[in-house]
Amino acid sequence: MQKLVTGALGGLLLALLLASPSARSALADQSSASSATASDVASSASSAPIQYGIATKRPVFAGACKACPWGVLASVMAAAMKPMGYRFVICWVCWSTYGPREMADRTIPRMPAGPTLDPAYIEPPPHLVPDISATSEVNLLEAWNGTGPYAKDHKPRHNYRVIAALQQPNYLIAAATRKSGITELSQIKERPGPTWMVTETAGPAADALAYYGITEAGLKAKGGGFIDPFAPREIRARADVFMGGGLLVNTPEQRMWYEVSQLHNLVYLQFDQRLLARMAKRPGYVRASIPLALLRGVDRPIPTVMRSVHYIYVRDDAPDSFAYDAAKALDQHQDLLRLYGDPWYYDPKLVAYSPVIPLHPGALKYYRQRGYIH
Repeated sequence: MQKLVTGALGGLLLALLLASPSARSALADQSSASSATASDVASSASSAPIQYGIATKRPVFAGACKACPWGVLASVMAAAMKPMGYRFVICWVCWSTYGPREMADRTIPRMPAGPTLDPAYIEPPPHLVPDISATSEVNLLEAWNGTGPYAKDHKPRHNYRVIAALQQPNYLIAAATRKSGITELSQIKERPGPTWMVTETAGPAADALAYYGITEAGLKAKGGGFIDPFAPREIRARADVFMGGGLLVNTPEQRMWYEVSQLHNLVYLQFDQRLLARMAKRPGYVRASIPLALLRGVDRPIPTVMRSVHYIYVRDDAPDSFAYDAAKALDQHQDLLRLYGDPWYYDPKLVAYSPVIPLHPGALKYYRQRGYIH
């Protein structure tokens, strides 16, 4: 839902936003980008068929929900490339492992099965093969190597090419409610009575669970258990311990920390140094510190690991001209990354850095012209 900004402060903010042409168009594109998903495709049934794809400047973006990080990047790209004549169709449900599979395998997106997000965040996916997408470096590396959730597919996927690497620091955080009495993760395994834990069960969080001997079966034996981070907030609020990646935004992936840091007095827990060294060896993760005051109650920098890189990417069959245009548009409209409520950073020193998955030749050409890469 959009909120109206009123008063003198609202007027000042609006004036600042409207100062740049790309900002003005972005405000309109936040709604027009989503309407292209359903209305444009539907209208083709009652008139001359509309041709979609890169060749007709109507590419399909495999994004995520409208308030999700990769959905935000879809909106940014749609707005950035609009002055070049591109009109994007966005899939708002191509999240998680769906997007990389649909991109590499050239399959038509489907509505994910089971419980999904608030209807305001999504639309039915277009019946079209995606041309461009966004996801985390961690997710795309696993798809590239056929590991993690992609291991069951029994194949690597090597037809990805990177357009841009953007930054969004995401810290692994662990905390317990003060009333639980838990001050160290090592106390959880032997804690008497039920312990309920909202936690991720993959990535470095899985390393932490194994390191401290915390299992769902062990918690259940004492009347507790794991709670899915995507469970309704009323259920999550009853937990004793929370662990997962986070930053202070109310996106579906991060809202757990947005909520519990306000609902509870939290004790933030430190990871053992040997565990940190192990977690930092995971592809896409580096050592970092949770900054002072990132969340309510973080009263000191806390050593941890973080993932930061997210890729906008295409397949290796995307024309050089499109990859060049996409890289150029994003560079020229970096201001759009400030307008969608999700913290994104464009770093010229890092935007063309992709040590495993190759840059698309068209994007590489642009970055060399700009001097971002040699």
